[in-house]
Amino acid sequence: MKTELSESAKRKVVERFGVMYRRALKRMDILENTGCICEDAAGYRSEADLVFLVNRALEDCSQDTQCIIKNEYLKVSDPYWYEQYYTRSTYYRLKREAVDEFVESLDI
Repeated sequence: MKTELSESAKRKVVERFGVMYRRALKRMDILENTGCICEDAAGYRSEADLVFLVNRALEDCSQDTQCIIKNEYLKVSDPYWYEQYYTRSTYYRLKREAVDEFVESLDI
């Protein structure tokens, strides 16, 4: 039985996944570029699994959700990146829906 998370808790989960995702990409990049994957194969695999999980969950989401989650949580981007795609009110409504859809896709 799943416990229903509040909107705030869902947002915090997605924010935490964003931090972990960026950190995993950074570590993977460092290991790849220094040729140390063999020395830390288990660590690399763990990071790669997290990146795969997030990317796979995003594939099951709508285009708007993918755009919002990537730009708002997974990348470091301009805080007003959304202005070229959405009006402010539409963005905030879609952002709430995107967080819900992404958390659902992660099966949390």
